[in-house]
Amino acid sequence: METTVSEKVMVGNAMGLHARPAAQIVHIAGKFKSSVFIRKMDGSSKADCRSVLALLMLAASRGTELEITASGEDAAEAIAALSAYFQNKFGEN
Repeated sequence: METTVSEKVMVGNAMGLHARPAAQIVHIAGKFKSSVFIRKMDGSSKADCRSVLALLMLAASRGTELEITASGEDAAEAIAALSAYFQNKFGEN
């Protein structure tokens, strides 16, 4: 059965969503069968989590509120993994 799960997160590191965390998000999302997207809460843009360029185009600086949405059989696991990465501030300050 296909499930859709969403969770709100915030960019908490000083440098925002730059190339290294974008590449890591693609890596994390690639471990799951579900399709995963991130959108800005202001509705201005949406990105496929399997595209580094699309993630960088979000221009998500520190404090940007985002919503991660996953659809598929392992959607909850994908959301949990990505949410944890955001909560850890991408391993940065």
